[in-house]
Amino acid sequence: MHYAAALSYLERIQGETGKLSLAGIRRVIASAPFVTGGTRFVQVAGTNGKGSTSHYIAAILQRSGLRVGLFTSPHLQDVRERIRVNGRPVSRAAFARSVSAVRALGEKLLAAGRIANLPTFFETLLLAALHHFAGIRADWAVLEVGLGGRLDATSAIQPEIAAVTNVGMDHLNILGTTLKAIAAEKAAIARRGVPLVSGCPPRSMGSRVIRSATLRRRAPLIEAFAPPRRLDVEKERDGYSCRYFTGEREYRFRVTQRGRHQCRNAALAVAVIDELKRRGLALDAGAVAAGIRAMSIPGRLELLAQHPPVILDGAHNLPGVRALAGYLREESIRGFTLLFGVLRDKQYPAMARLLAPLAGQVVLTEPRSERALPPERLRRFFPGKKCRVERDCARALAVAKKFKRTIIICGSLYLVGCMREIARGGK
Repeated sequence: MHYAAALSYLERIQGETGKLSLAGIRRVIASAPFVTGGTRFVQVAGTNGKGSTSHYIAAILQRSGLRVGLFTSPHLQDVRERIRVNGRPVSRAAFARSVSAVRALGEKLLAAGRIANLPTFFETLLLAALHHFAGIRADWAVLEVGLGGRLDATSAIQPEIAAVTNVGMDHLNILGTTLKAIAAEKAAIARRGVPLVSGCPPRSMGSRVIRSATLRRRAPLIEAFAPPRRLDVEKERDGYSCRYFTGEREYRFRVTQRGRHQCRNAALAVAVIDELKRRGLALDAGAVAAGIRAMSIPGRLELLAQHPPVILDGAHNLPGVRALAGYLREESIRGFTLLFGVLRDKQYPAMARLLAPLAGQVVLTEPRSERALPPERLRRFFPGKKCRVERDCARALAVAKKFKRTIIICGSLYLVGCMREIARGGK
């Protein structure tokens, strides 16, 4: 299978609604001609920050001389972004080989009646990642949960350690309409004997649910921000100087990603690494600081252009927009042009109301997704603001630039991916 054929196959199965049970995907993995036994895994769940935390963990492990795979979702522009080794996306040829192997295996098992349907788009990409990581003999692989945790395909893999970054209101139509229900879905990644690192505030609903789940399943729990653990952050001109105390060790590192929330993501990654070290993993002394300093992830408060400044942020739910608003206030960025578009299943009224007081003018657009909300429906959440509606993303960006103010683009990862493509000469 060539790369174009692999993309065509993925496009064909992307809209299919069938899903393998965890037993089904475990059956696929157990039947695979590739072996995952030589690779050790880290699983990362959470409402927000799980992508950044996964990147931080992978970067720290890599800086210690290990070969590290990273599986994340969604991608912004290129599907190969989801499968990385030592920070670099999988090559087209290797991607095609892995997708081809997964397709052939799925069709064989389906014909034999061992699975009810072929692996879905997400499941195929996870299996392709496992195939690739096995082929290059990765020492470690970090797997970001796609959705929830309890039934997510990544839960078919037994990790050495797991983490939950936080719990917030998102994907309400799938995970539940209360924090308790959503937390239960994420806490379900807890497994007997597998340490779970929680980034939830100690007395929050998420923390209570996770604590209960780990006790019930006899999974050691490490609460990354509960006493005696502590994170101290000092704002600097172009980053944040951080000290993270575990109670036994102190880690000093510098976060160069924009936004104070990235310090918590980095500290959570350090808590994961610290627990692995406590369990015998040997790491270079400078790996933590070097990995965190070097980590870069697109679409998270990313400065895309300078004249005028264009900042992209993947904030696509209410907790993400809260973090974005906090950054804008800390940096005294006000009166900017907000370029905003959302999916219809998000808490967009509350998201808009958080951003409206900070923005000077607003351009409303439509992310490239079947789930996109018509931008006209957002206008009423920006009373008193000069609002323009432009469904086409490229024209929306052109309109925003006419105001000659800092442009903040957010609301959907689909929108962020589209804008990155436009900025690089795509359409």
